[in-house]
Amino acid sequence: MKLDKENTKQILKIVIIAIIVLVALLNIEPVWNAIKVVLSILSPFIWGLAIAFILNIFMTFYENKLFKLGKNSKRKNDRIKNEYKSPNNTKNVKNDSNPRKKKKNSFERGLSIFLSIITIIAIITVILILIIPQFVEVVQSFIGSIPNYLEVLKEFAINTTEQFPEINDFIQSINIDTEALRNGIVNLSKDVLDVTINQISSLLSNLVNFFIAIVFAVYILANKEELKVQAKRFVYARANKEKADYIVKVCRLARDSFRSFLTGQAKEAVILGSLCAIGMLILNIPYAGPIGALTALTAFIPIVGAFIGGFVGAVLIVAVDPFKALIFIIFIIVLQQIEGNLIYPHVVGKNIGLPSMWVLVAITIGGSLFGIMGMIIGLPILSIIYAIVTESTNKKLKEKNIDNMFDYSNNKEF
Repeated sequence: MKLDKENTKQILKIVIIAIIVLVALLNIEPVWNAIKVVLSILSPFIWGLAIAFILNIFMTFYENKLFKLGKNSKRKNDRIKNEYKSPNNTKNVKNDSNPRKKKKNSFERGLSIFLSIITIIAIITVILILIIPQFVEVVQSFIGSIPNYLEVLKEFAINTTEQFPEINDFIQSINIDTEALRNGIVNLSKDVLDVTINQISSLLSNLVNFFIAIVFAVYILANKEELKVQAKRFVYARANKEKADYIVKVCRLARDSFRSFLTGQAKEAVILGSLCAIGMLILNIPYAGPIGALTALTAFIPIVGAFIGGFVGAVLIVAVDPFKALIFIIFIIVLQQIEGNLIYPHVVGKNIGLPSMWVLVAITIGGSLFGIMGMIIGLPILSIIYAIVTESTNKKLKEKNIDNMFDYSNNKEF
């Protein structure tokens, strides 16, 4: 290989990257701690991006259906394309906008964002209205039953000590150090106070971060076209056209994959919640509606969501009828197996263009590495990798003119 200026630059880049990776691997713990600190600082903005992505789905719906802004967005995209074809026309593109039209579109965008936020709040509120009164009823029932439980416990203790006198003798022989007990209670109170203060501080910090995330999400949605143009200008300014086109293509693929993932999750949640409610009605288990709604809500957590909804549902039912709570637990386990092995891979996998086998792989690996969050983001990320690898493989096979050899519909070797 000829060591010209360009090759020397590439070699230096590779060496520097290798050294950085080696140093990071040799100091993995401090590097990981530094990454966690950075992620903690950036968490409001990361959550803001996630909130903006979800709100954008509703906002786009309202803009297209209520205000017919789809055509305007298309015109904006056409102007953006023309801007990249002839960068010198940037000023003309900016100056040809009508101030009244821009003001009108800003009003419609703001109203669409407001309606999107209200829609999500309304959905969560309806689910909570279905669930919270049932919890209140169970707690009130439990508090009202405490005297009965204490009487039963008292009778049990009396009967046990009468049948087994040695237990009574053992209890009588226990010496209680009141001073140690008092010190223990004081120390426990201090620990509880410290934990309470820390939890309140954490709650206030999370509320502030949530407010920042909401404001950041609204800003992103209000200026999404301008931000898109700025991002593209940044990419095209620092990479050649071929690489820049590929980066934009991958970003578009990521957007479509996450959007399809959310749509698939919503479908799966409705199916699972409906099946849960119908099954409970058939089995004559109480709280079918609220528990079905709760199961639909927790279904947004892949695979384990049904178990979370099932646990809360069992707590509700056991206060009414313990035997039916046992039936419900068996029912939810069976339903979870059907959901995890049949419904979820088929519905969500089909929606994001990922085979069922890879859906299970993505959930297993993502959950093992990053827990619930890994399960949620693992699917769309793997769908992006799968699409890129599939496209690259098909392209290379076509270049070699052997793509027809691997048509599984005609291949009978297996």
